[in-house]
Amino acid sequence: MMKHFLTLSKISVFLSVALVLGACSSDNNTEETKTVTFSFEVQADDQPLVFDDKKYLTPLNQLISFERINIYVSNVQLKGSSSGDLFIETDSYHLISFDAENGTANFEITNVPATLKVHEIILSIGVDTDANTSIDHVGDLDPTNGMAWDWNTGYKFLSLEGRYFDGDEPLGEEIKMHIGTDKNYYSRIFNVGEPVNLKEKDTFHFLVDGKAPFEHIDLSEGTVFMNDERGDEVAQNYRDGLIILQ
Repeated sequence: MMKHFLTLSKISVFLSVALVLGACSSDNNTEETKTVTFSFEVQADDQPLVFDDKKYLTPLNQLISFERINIYVSNVQLKGSSSGDLFIETDSYHLISFDAENGTANFEITNVPATLKVHEIILSIGVDTDANTSIDHVGDLDPTNGMAWDWNTGYKFLSLEGRYFDGDEPLGEEIKMHIGTDKNYYSRIFNVGEPVNLKEKDTFHFLVDGKAPFEHIDLSEGTVFMNDERGDEVAQNYRDGLIILQ
């Protein structure tokens, strides 16, 4: 009986040690992660954009004001300095919105490996085809956000609204840029320069140029831009100049 008891005691001790060692091994294998913040500030003429009250000149010297700007930023990727180092956010759709009360916007991505040294940031403007063929979504793709088309399936990628002042009319004429469709979905690659150690820096700052969509746009020919040739011109403008990494 004593021998049997000692044998059971040894087994118990062995199992206890194994569990402790297993827990330690599990802890050691747990990868440290970071939450990375993307912040955006809307500007015009290299200054914070003032909505509603202030008037601005477009590149064609036409007088406008801004009321609101909404942009879908999606499919965020962080590319490391070493080959094969790539973090891809899943379900990556973020609506950033600006108006008189909100000159900045931000979102966070989570569970990014803390060891990743970021060399490039990849962002898309718009919503990819898979998500754009349905509006049965939640979160930032929830159609109650006002970015779903009310006449078609899919989303507006850019919604910019304001006023155009031509002549003596004090209220001006409504500007409506509602741009979408798959052909106007664009991805941008931002080189951060010296690779960023996420243990030392976990926030990336971007500027949004409110005047960028107006490049080469003559408002005297019309102030409503949808999914037509003039809307495509606006999309070409925001492809390269709308979002700038600081």
